[in-house]
Amino acid sequence: MKVKDIIIVSLLGVVGFVISMLSGMVTQIFGTYGVFIHVSIGSLLCAPIYFVMCHRIPKRGTIFIYYLLSGIIYSIMGFIPMLPIMLVGGAVGEVCIGSSYNYTNDMRISISYVISEVIYALHGFFFILFLGVEGLVKTFPNLFTLEKAQMVKDTYLNPKNLSIILFIEILAAIIGTLLGKYIYNKFFNRNIEQSGILS
Repeated sequence: MKVKDIIIVSLLGVVGFVISMLSGMVTQIFGTYGVFIHVSIGSLLCAPIYFVMCHRIPKRGTIFIYYLLSGIIYSIMGFIPMLPIMLVGGAVGEVCIGSSYNYTNDMRISISYVISEVIYALHGFFFILFLGVEGLVKTFPNLFTLEKAQMVKDTYLNPKNLSIILFIEILAAIIGTLLGKYIYNKFFNRNIEQSGILS
């Protein structure tokens, strides 16, 4: 991968991160129900960025750098435990793509994106699983009180709630990939443009 490619992926990663953050903030208007769609809106909106990125830079490491950047930004903001979650999301995304030839395969891109975003969406679950209630309060003292941390535990360790979160996230990510495929083919796929002109 060339320096130019890394810069492009990084810029797209920043755009994706900003969209995800803003989308997450919007879900706060839903109060306690916001946790069910906290990442989902961002997953839907960021999929076109992911699709264009994979098609334009079909090289090993593209997906990993995309998620790594989000992890680094989270760490700078003080959310250091997000870094390993984003690293895992990026690594799994790369594994799901498989061969470097699959970076232009819409189905493999879709599978990679959905699974990586599910890992991202379950960050609250991983926090509770590895940090516990008290660990969550100590790690994020400005964000969680003991009561709020307990609420996170009750939400993510409840099978029904977790199923709802997963269902909404998977549905949003899948719809996002369909949107991503459409936008890429409509505005960025030169092969389709050329075949349209020739026909």
